[in-house]
Amino acid sequence: MFTQTLTLPIRLITAVGLILSSLSAQAAWQLVNESSQLNFISTKASHIAETHTFDLLSGSITDTGRAQLNIDLASVATGIDIRNERMQTMLFNVVAFPQAEITTDLDLREFTSLTGPVVKPISAKLSLVGQSTQVQGDVLVVPVDGNTVNVTTVAPIVVNANGLELVAGIEALREVAGLPSISYSVPVTFSLTFRR
Repeated sequence: MFTQTLTLPIRLITAVGLILSSLSAQAAWQLVNESSQLNFISTKASHIAETHTFDLLSGSITDTGRAQLNIDLASVATGIDIRNERMQTMLFNVVAFPQAEITTDLDLREFTSLTGPVVKPISAKLSLVGQSTQVQGDVLVVPVDGNTVNVTTVAPIVVNANGLELVAGIEALREVAGLPSISYSVPVTFSLTFRR
């Protein structure tokens, strides 16, 4: 009985320790959705370019430097409701693939010791509708204060639909809209704010 009495507190202490260690291994930095945006440009009929966005973003940077950005694909905002719905169903298939994900690894020591703006090259994995591709670009990292940092694309990062097997979805959108063409190359820009 004495052993059982001791076992319960030991188990409780162990459980608390595991919870605390898992929390510390989780996000050191969290994305601030209200201060962040991700935009993409579609070009139709060869010369008509339009800017679209996603309203719901989430993300984090862990204590190990693992950075992740999640994009709620159902939050696509093109300014036209029927086009939003068509993108959700015909291009992104949000029922099966509700989110896109971008992941990369950062040198967190360098990230947290910035005293001023700096341009950094990034290479990240983009996962979208069950496919993945690598994307590269340069970002401007600006420390806002000791607990907040802003990461912005220096130039648009071009994502090619062929690399993600999105061509069939784009062609379906083109046909239903009665357009002669929709570009398979999509420039993407973002401005992301992380806070710890």
